[in-house]
Amino acid sequence: MKPIMRYPKIFNKVVGVTNSLGVKFFLLLIVLLLISFGIVTYVNIYFFTTLFREDIVSNAVQVSNIIKRATYHSMLKNRREDLTNTIRSIGKEKGFEGIRIYNKIGEITFSDRPEELGQIADKKAEQCYVCHAEEPAKGIIPTKDRTRTLESPKGYRILGLINPIENDPECYNAPCHAHSSKEKLLGILDVKLSLEKGDKTITKARNKMIIYSVILILITALVKGGFIRKIIHNPITKLNVATKEVANLNLDHKVAINSRDELGNLANSFNTMTHQLKEANEAIQNWSSQLENRVKEKTEELEKAQSQLIRAAKMASKGELSAMVAHEINNPLSGILSYAKVSSKYLSQENIGPETLESVRQNLTFISNETKRCGNIVKNLLLFSRKTSGDFREEHLNSIIDNSIKVIAHSVKMKELTLVKELDEENDVIECDAGGIQQVLVALIVNSIEATFPGGTITIKTDCRTEKDRIRIMVTDNGKGIPDDVLPHIFEPFISTKVKSTGLGLSVVYRIVEQHAGVIDVVSKVDQGTTFTIVFPRVSSKRGNQGKPTYET
Repeated sequence: MKPIMRYPKIFNKVVGVTNSLGVKFFLLLIVLLLISFGIVTYVNIYFFTTLFREDIVSNAVQVSNIIKRATYHSMLKNRREDLTNTIRSIGKEKGFEGIRIYNKIGEITFSDRPEELGQIADKKAEQCYVCHAEEPAKGIIPTKDRTRTLESPKGYRILGLINPIENDPECYNAPCHAHSSKEKLLGILDVKLSLEKGDKTITKARNKMIIYSVILILITALVKGGFIRKIIHNPITKLNVATKEVANLNLDHKVAINSRDELGNLANSFNTMTHQLKEANEAIQNWSSQLENRVKEKTEELEKAQSQLIRAAKMASKGELSAMVAHEINNPLSGILSYAKVSSKYLSQENIGPETLESVRQNLTFISNETKRCGNIVKNLLLFSRKTSGDFREEHLNSIIDNSIKVIAHSVKMKELTLVKELDEENDVIECDAGGIQQVLVALIVNSIEATFPGGTITIKTDCRTEKDRIRIMVTDNGKGIPDDVLPHIFEPFISTKVKSTGLGLSVVYRIVEQHAGVIDVVSKVDQGTTFTIVFPRVSSKRGNQGKPTYET
């Protein structure tokens, strides 16, 4: 593993080469060539060796027969000296390793080596075993069983051939030494020939065949390898490069393959495809650009429409508050008018006694108090309706809640509801548009007022402890609740549970909360009540606790 880890680039190159289709095809071709030429070479060598050896045996048989015929008349006339000279002369020829003639009892009667004369051959010797493997000895020996292969002390092989000397009629009828006609064999001619030259010839021919086969394999492999590289590898490489270029969105890249085969057709199809992709991509880019412009235009239109909706919703909420305030102011104004008339009547009397003056004074005090009450109502309404700059600043959330409650406090009293505040005294500083947050809170509280029956309770609660970086506001009532089919769409424009309503209030609330990076959620049960939960990110405690005001209760 260390050499591979030490040379990762070389290893990756080797892996990349071996993964090439052309290399795999070339390696497969080499294997097939090796197998096919190996089989052909082996068969040729086998048959050549077999034929050559059969030819050697055939020649040896002919040589043995020639020796037998050359010595026939000498043996027939019993000219032993001529027979000995003939055998010794032939034995001196190159390639002969020994010539012997055994009589029927296995004695060497003639030999090219005088020292062997008179020796008795062992029946288990290689030249005798063929006949004497079974007793009695075979009379006639097949030609294929007459040969044997020996090992020379010098390391080369020797072919031994026995040639039986039959008892022909000329032999047992000869006047010199008649033999019984019942005898089949008179002796054996044993000839040994060197196979050194033949084996060298076979080895040389075999080596030449192997070398020629290897050369032919290399030439064939190189020719076919070049063919594979030109016809297969190079086109596939070009196609592979082209696919990578197209993957990198280079749709101008063309595959330069000029052929009429399948790869050429594939290259033409690929070029056509890239051309069509380029046209489609340009069309898509044009459409994308047009779509982007249209989306931008529509977005601007929607933002304008949304701003108009927000202003409309704010005006609607102001209208509702104005109606509520007008209804609330009407009561004290009626009292003021009544007491003013009574006081005017008292003052028109000629004789005004102390009791009358006391009554007038009390009436004027009542008129003063009711006038202040009307002034406070109008003041809170003006505070709410005052246009804000939309700038985000660090504000104390509890202070915004208190200001929002002042706007609708009289409405709560008029409907005989109980407003409960549970404000967390921990860090409540958020970065916001105070007017927008106040608009959100007033809208939610007004909805709760309208949804809650007399005697009900509205709870405003903050939680600064549950989450470290966020603050929660919960506005809860025990009113009539929101129907299940309306609840999922409650923040959509023009959705409302009120009969006379534009349905823009909560959609505006949702938008303002979203602008402050906040989240709003609602949980409601019919006839059990509703809880709106708003989560805002808050400023860190170190900054938020500086200059914290004292809130009104």
